[in-house]
Amino acid sequence: MTESIHLGIGASFGTDSGQGSPHEMLAERLGVRCENRCRPGHGNDFMITDLLLWLSQRRGQFAGVTASVSVTDPYRHDMVGEPVATGLQWSKWRASQRYGAMALRRLSREADLGPYKWNIRLTYHLRYLTQILTLQNIFRAHGIPYLMWQVMRPTVGNYSLNERAQVRSLEKQIDTQHFFGLDDYTQIDHINETQQWTDPTPLERPRAYGHTRITVRDEHPTRSCNEQLAEMLWRHHLENHSLTSTG
Repeated sequence: MTESIHLGIGASFGTDSGQGSPHEMLAERLGVRCENRCRPGHGNDFMITDLLLWLSQRRGQFAGVTASVSVTDPYRHDMVGEPVATGLQWSKWRASQRYGAMALRRLSREADLGPYKWNIRLTYHLRYLTQILTLQNIFRAHGIPYLMWQVMRPTVGNYSLNERAQVRSLEKQIDTQHFFGLDDYTQIDHINETQQWTDPTPLERPRAYGHTRITVRDEHPTRSCNEQLAEMLWRHHLENHSLTSTG
């Protein structure tokens, strides 16, 4: 008999660093083993690739598999590192950090990169939505029930009417049966609003994090905060059958 497994997919907000993990708490409620594949610092492209490689190893055996995904920062660019002995070693760079942002601005001024001025903010917003839809399409294609939520949202620019229409066109394709709080929830907002940080020591210089800012030394959630999120996710599942139906 095939073992039932719950996949936890995400970055550092999904790992258990002593404060529990919402992915593992969902698995406990389901009564199955959690395989937590979250990796601190990595992005949504890593999640997509890692998931596809994991699925290929199953050789079509997906019965009893469920998944949860804490979608993260679209400004993270996941890079395969060298040397690759067994599996893949991953590194990354971030377009939202100083040197990444400077590199993008330099590239955007190169004459041979296309006839139009780059809209970097819109590019990453559309990238984020495309990453979400890619993950949803993978789960749907393999018949795997799943539930997703946002750790953060990308910064919204001062878009034109046409640009807003393109964003909304992608947002409308997201299956909210399997996505908790698409319009009104992010994990980082909940942590900040309830002040349930792992280390609340104030930073001298707050740093940008998607649509918001980090003002403390360690913005990751306490166990109590993770438990609150797990309860909200579980209620969403009970109301929408997210983890028992592929939609």
